[in-house]
Formats: sequence, structure tokens, C-alpha cells
Amino acid sequence: MRLINKITLIFLGVSFIVFLIGGLVTYKVIGDEIKKEEKWFLLERLTSTEKYIGRKQPQNPIIRDKVIILPQKDSILTDNYIFSDTIVYHRTLERPELHNKLEVGKKIEGRFYKITLYDIIIEQDDIIDGIVESLFKTYLILLALVLIMGWILSKRLLIPFEKTLQSIRHFDIKETEPVEFHKTGTKEFKRLNQFIENMSSKIRRDYQSLKEFSENASHEIQTPLSVAKGKLELLQDTPLDENQQQLVKEAQKSITNISKLGNMLTLLAKIDNHEFDTRNQINGSEILEEIIEDYKELIYLKGLKMDLDIEEDVQVSINSTLFEILVNNLLKNAIKHNVNTNGYISVEMNRAYLQFKNSGILLKSDPNLLFGRFKKENFKTNSLGLGLSIIKKICEVNNMSIDYSCKEQEHILTVYFH
Repeated sequence: MRLINKITLIFLGVSFIVFLIGGLVTYKVIGDEIKKEEKWFLLERLTSTEKYIGRKQPQNPIIRDKVIILPQKDSILTDNYIFSDTIVYHRTLERPELHNKLEVGKKIEGRFYKITLYDIIIEQDDIIDGIVESLFKTYLILLALVLIMGWILSKRLLIPFEKTLQSIRHFDIKETEPVEFHKTGTKEFKRLNQFIENMSSKIRRDYQSLKEFSENASHEIQTPLSVAKGKLELLQDTPLDENQQQLVKEAQKSITNISKLGNMLTLLAKIDNHEFDTRNQINGSEILEEIIEDYKELIYLKGLKMDLDIEEDVQVSINSTLFEILVNNLLKNAIKHNVNTNGYISVEMNRAYLQFKNSGILLKSDPNLLFGRFKKENFKTNSLGLGLSIIKKICEVNNMSIDYSCKEQEHILTVYFH
């Protein structure tokens, strides 16, 4: 939901609560005011009635509509105003209605009178109906105005914010040009744009520094490793006893692993930095068959049985280099972690997924944990524990998903093309 819509709903909700409380307050104030006015009206009528009695000095009771005058033979309590509610028949409406009643004793021209006056009361239901109707209409007007103003604000006042979001969406860490923002006179948007500009500049500087460090470190490490490896190869040509030869082989193996580790970590850094963002529709079937052809000799030497089910012309949206790395790692994994006798590799590919099945030892842990960096089922092997991490990372940056399962002694790795 858009920000302006949330603000509008919150404002309307608060307004509804205010209108509800305001309605109750209005009902109380209007009700009290009406009661005061009814009392004042009866008191004014009482003054007129006293003047009438003073002029006429009636000897007999007078009973008229809403006025009763009863002459008293004996003295009574005077000026004792008693207000009450009662039901009186309304001649015009031809039905009983609630009336306000005033009873009082008066001494006029030396004689005592009991005076009773009536006046129709405005009922609570009428007051409530009037208040509800007026507040409802007012709320409808407020609703229409808020919606119109919200639409106008979203089109005008929030334009700089929308432009800022657009600039963020088009931000590319590999570009050197500064992020351009829409000019605005709103102080908060200016601060937001300034913060994003500073942050994006820092991110790009950090990215360039990290990229240069990774490339330089990889290059500088490979050079001394190559020199050391060459010198160890020269040592193998010199007369050495069995222990010395074993030490040289272990040193060569360690140097080779360090070289591979540097290359694989550099590759992961490049994938993380989106240096393979360029995607094309590639013929995955063709690339897969070419890579398998390159490994056929190794598969034959290990005595593994190969079963292929590859659909023709499967198009995959991915960087071709990354797809080759993905397939190479999957195939290497299937060969390296296979059994020594009666092993097999099954490869299936269609427009939905790419699947590798291979025989292997039963896993003791959750297969999906092996996607973490430097995670290995058996730490005694010479595996670096980065192959599956690279496969997982390639799938993540290309909106693919990967599943690893192990059923008894069969390992199944499936890459789904979404």
C-alpha cells in the first residue's frame, strides 16, 4: 500500500473517532441547552400567566391546552418551582407525547393559585437523529475532500520521493557517474537525497577498493605460488630419499590447493559483485554435452557408468560463463564423490530443470548444509568445500533454485530454471 493511502486511512480513522466523540459531546451540550431553553420558556409563560390572573382574578378553575389554573381557598406554599416530565395528549399530532411540566404555587392580588404549565419536549431520538445525520454528511464531505487532496498530494507533493525511488532502482554499483536526484524544495526530501548520495558514493568507493584488493591479491598470490611450485618440480628431478619426495609432493599439493582456493574465492567475490550480470538465451543442452564430452575420458578411467537424458535445444537465461562453471562444478562433484566400484552418473536436462544423480557414500548430515562455504562431509578429503557454495551462489544471482537430497547411497542435485 502506498504511503499516501496509509496516511489517508489513518487520518480517516482518527477523524471517525473524533467525530464519534464529538457526536457524544454535541449530544450532551445540545441536550442540556434544550432543557435550559424549555425551562426558560415555561418560566416566561408563567410570567404571562401571572399577569393574566392579575387582570382576570378568576374564581373558578381554568383548564386549557397546556395551562391549568386552580384557585385555592386556603393558603399554599408559594414559589416552589417543580419541573418534571410527563405524558400529555398532543392534539395536533393526535397522540400522547412527552412534555415538560412546571408546577408552582403563587399568591396574586391576595389570593392563592396553583399553576401547572406544559410544553412539548424535543425527544432524545430526535436529537440523536439530527446529530447523526449532520455528522454523517460532514464525514462524507471530509472523506471526499481527503481523497481528492490525497490524490493531488500523490501527484505533486510526493513526486520527488517517487523520483528518488526511481533513481535508487537504477543504481548500478559498477558505474562511476553520481546518482542524479530530482530537485525539491521539501527539506525532508533534500536530506533523504543527500544521505542516499553520500551512501551510494561510499558504497562505490568500497566496492572499487574491494575489487582492486581481490584482483591484486589473487594476482600477487599466484605469482609466488607459481615460483614455489616450479622450484618444487625441480627438486623432484634431484636425487631425494623417499621421505623427502613425500614432503615435496605434500608441499606441491598444498600449493595447488592454495592456488585453487584463491581462484575460487575470487570467483565468488566476482559473482557477489554482479560482474556476470549480462544474461543471454544460451543453448544449455549444447554446452552441457560439450562439457560432458571433455570429461568422458576421466569418467572412463574411474570406471563409472554414464546415463544421459538431455532434451535438445533447452534455452537458459544466464551468463554463458556462469553456466559453464555451474555444469563443470556439478559434474566434478558427481565424479569426485562417487564410489570406486560399480559407480554411475545420471544426467537429465529439460526446460524445467537440470539434474545430476550419482552413487556415493551415505551422508550423515543434512545435504543442504554443504552449500555453506568450507562445509565438507569428510574433512579428510582434499576438497576445499567451495564447489557447492559456487553452485548455490550462481543459482541465487540467476533466480534459480537448487535442491540437494540423498536417498540411501544416491546423491541427487537438481537445479530448477525459474
